[in-house]
Amino acid sequence: MKLAIITLTKGGLKKALEVKRYLKDTPIYTLDKHNYGKFKSIKGKLSENIEDFFKNYDTILFIMATGIVVRSIAAHIKDKTIDPAILVMDEGGKHIISLLSGHIGGANSYAIHLSELIGATPVITTASDVNGVLSVDMIAKELNLSIESMEDAKIVTADIVNGKNVGIKSDISIDKNLIKNLITPEDERFKDIQSLIDITNSIKKYTMPTSVLIPRNIVLGIGCRRGIEKNRMLYAIYKSMDNNNLYMESLKEIATVDVKKDEIGLIESSKELNVSLNIISREEIKKVEHLFEGSNFVKKSIGVSSVSEPVGYISSNNGTCIMKKTKMDGITISIWEENNE
Repeated sequence: MKLAIITLTKGGLKKALEVKRYLKDTPIYTLDKHNYGKFKSIKGKLSENIEDFFKNYDTILFIMATGIVVRSIAAHIKDKTIDPAILVMDEGGKHIISLLSGHIGGANSYAIHLSELIGATPVITTASDVNGVLSVDMIAKELNLSIESMEDAKIVTADIVNGKNVGIKSDISIDKNLIKNLITPEDERFKDIQSLIDITNSIKKYTMPTSVLIPRNIVLGIGCRRGIEKNRMLYAIYKSMDNNNLYMESLKEIATVDVKKDEIGLIESSKELNVSLNIISREEIKKVEHLFEGSNFVKKSIGVSSVSEPVGYISSNNGTCIMKKTKMDGITISIWEENNE
């Protein structure tokens, strides 16, 4: 977390220094007239600095009146999935308000944490927190899941807050205590649910309001001819995921053999997709290659009989094969669901 403290007055600066005792490496921004070389400067109007603050920090604590903060940040607010957590504290340090990005940005939890440190009262206004239930976006944050649609998440969260029967299904193991206010398939009430949270990597159709939360648990095992460019590689990846009704957001990793570690198409594709490229040594592959169909030609060429399936199997922690090796224009891909046990 990158946190900054912003203040405009002597009283605010005094309180900022008190807060900084608990947050050693946190920068303090203030006006030049209060700055004696110890702090970072606010140049011009506060509103003229907000764009840089939003770019450089994911949590911002303003020690000033809430109205000043609202007017200053209003033009820069974009979306709850990307806006930084905004906290507002009064100069007396009595209250800390979670103003923006309470759930996904973490403003609610940080307001509570900081209040405990300095003896303040956190001010939380999100309905799910006030009512003591978890919202869809907080479930996603706690489990590190992607939200397929924020609009669907809002609809299902409203149902939770309003006490409707909301069910939850999950293809991954989750802590039951996290979802204790929701109805699981084992519960006889599940047949009467009015909306659903589905934790899955698979694209499905639904007959009721549903918020899909996507785990990153898909691994692609890839082998290829030398010199496959990025666009061809990406086409094969997207086509493979689409053919198997898998969300692209579920892709966690691409795995390949060590002799392909400098393959530009693989390197550039993993960067564009924002996934890791896991290089598996041939020594590791030799330990499991007997489990998969191999090729004598490949064996003679690189010392192992198969690439796509063994590297996918290893990288997914001996996971479940969703698609056996499939050849596409010089590229061989297999798809694996990660084993989390």
